Amino acid sequence: MAEARIEYNFTAEDLVKANRTTSYNIDGLREWLDLMPTIPHMSDEQIAIFLIACKNDTEATKNCIVYFFKYKAAAPELFAQRDMEGDELIHSFKVSSVAIMPQRTKENYSVIVGSLKDTSYSSFNLDPQCKVIFMYLDYILHENPPAGLIVVLNLKGVGLMHVTRLKLSTVKKFFAFLQEALPTQLKQIHILNTSYVFDKILVVLKPFMNKELFDMIVTHAPNANMETFFKNHISKDLFPSDFGGSLPNLEQLAQETRYKCRKMKSYLEACENQVQAYKENRR
Repeated sequence: MAEARIEYNFTAEDLVKANRTTSYNIDGLREWLDLMPTIPHMSDEQIAIFLIACKNDTEATKNCIVYFFKYKAAAPELFAQRDMEGDELIHSFKVSSVAIMPQRTKENYSVIVGSLKDTSYSSFNLDPQCKVIFMYLDYILHENPPAGLIVVLNLKGVGLMHVTRLKLSTVKKFFAFLQEALPTQLKQIHILNTSYVFDKILVVLKPFMNKELFDMIVTHAPNANMETFFKNHISKDLFPSDFGGSLPNLEQLAQETRYKCRKMKSYLEACENQVQAYKENRR
């Protein structure tokens, strides 16, 4: 299989000029990669993404790259067959609205917001929901690596029976990737409209979370003052109108995100092909 080539909407030189990483670090990682036959070709841009995610700690970057390919290869249900016109993802888009906010925070953090549309527990399938989030992360990285990621989940409509839909194997793989292989820095996790159900969800999730990740979770009750939320966490002009923000409503933003990702089909396929090359290199 030919080496996968992934094109980005920026250059490594752009990131060096912005003092986000250095040519020295990129060259050092390139020399290390030359000694790692299982890892497929990585462009300078992709190397720079990992360096920025790891705060230019080269040893941490090496570990992150190794886990990135290892975990992606081991979880095709989360990272492969990301056909946005396929039945699996079309169904997931009917179940939930997930959107990348069109602008970033002043710190250059990207914001992803998700909420259920179909609140029937029988409609909910964890695998494609996780697949969508990771696919959108790839899209975010294509445009320009953010300085961090903020995730906001609205639990309105989530009931006790949804807890029964949390597959432990998927939860384990999801959090392993999030904590050891994520090519950006996770900064905050906000949970809106929490209730006793979230306590039950945490019972399932907490064993798979380290303290650092657990401490990122900020809960907000159904009667929470959103003006306080905007003041303390995310600016009002970076949030959907149906949550009190100034942007269009979440479903419209979700449609815009899906449209952008459909236009990036070749890029998303190249990301998948790179993981396939890793699998073949290991044989």
